[in-house]
Amino acid sequence: MRMNWKPSLIAGAMSLASLAQAQDLEEDKSWKFGAPHLDFFTRSQSTTTKLPGYFIGFVNHQYNFSTDFDAFDGSLKSNRSSLFAPILPLSKDDWYLIALCYYTQNTFSSSIPNIISEDTLHSVNIPIALLKEINHEWIVGGMVMPSFNGDFQAGSNDAIAMAFGAGRIINPDFRLIGGVYYSHYYGVDTFYPGIQLIYRPCTDVEAYILGPIAGVSYSINDDWFVGVSARFSSASWKVKENDVLPDHIINYKRVNLAIRSEQRIYKNFWLSADVGISLAQNLKLEDLENNRLGESDVKPGPFATLSINYRY
Repeated sequence: MRMNWKPSLIAGAMSLASLAQAQDLEEDKSWKFGAPHLDFFTRSQSTTTKLPGYFIGFVNHQYNFSTDFDAFDGSLKSNRSSLFAPILPLSKDDWYLIALCYYTQNTFSSSIPNIISEDTLHSVNIPIALLKEINHEWIVGGMVMPSFNGDFQAGSNDAIAMAFGAGRIINPDFRLIGGVYYSHYYGVDTFYPGIQLIYRPCTDVEAYILGPIAGVSYSINDDWFVGVSARFSSASWKVKENDVLPDHIINYKRVNLAIRSEQRIYKNFWLSADVGISLAQNLKLEDLENNRLGESDVKPGPFATLSINYRY
């Protein structure tokens, strides 16, 4: 299994650590609960941007409208619901231990019987990051992430991923991160380097590359901003047998191009709406030995996403 969007969770873990000011507690050497303030990923307290703080939690729903297969005479549509939240933010001196939970459920529907499971497909990812702030310019960190992906009926379908990276504030308007990522899913090992950056050419604009996500955000006022983005995703699920196929693995890839509008609804809660088109879509089915059972590209199709985000 290859989930190439996962490096963005590393940035999410680092971002989380910078989103809230540490509470005023007595100086001691014990671990403290609560998201601390890190200079590296600060945005809401920054003087170099008018954009709101990074999100530390969200719940959303995405609908992909029906579109046709290339290789088969039929169509495919899908729904996805997601929840992202911190579960354990701790700090001690310049060390930060952060555990997050990212849960998604996907449902697919096709006009071709048994081409894809119509059961709910679940993904539960628990990234645990340990970060060290060396000084006001440098940060290093590592991450381990156990995960589960499947329909809860096809036996063991857990997996593991690990990463290590370092980031530097080049100047107040430019931040750069580099690292390596490794994953082991369903007998497939994946290893590759990655680079991420944040650039603010002016206080109203921020451009970013965070793993497989790239985009530009523009602040209209304190309560409203808009943006454009491109996001590559690759997800896999292990599912039970059906009338045609044995227990197998579903691999689904796509690139989403989106326009976003996000509005403050109450204090740190924001409502966002994305509309766009899914490109380079591919559906592949493999048996548990990674032998191909079937594959087809999927023609471009529109999608829409509605999300409630908590930003700090």
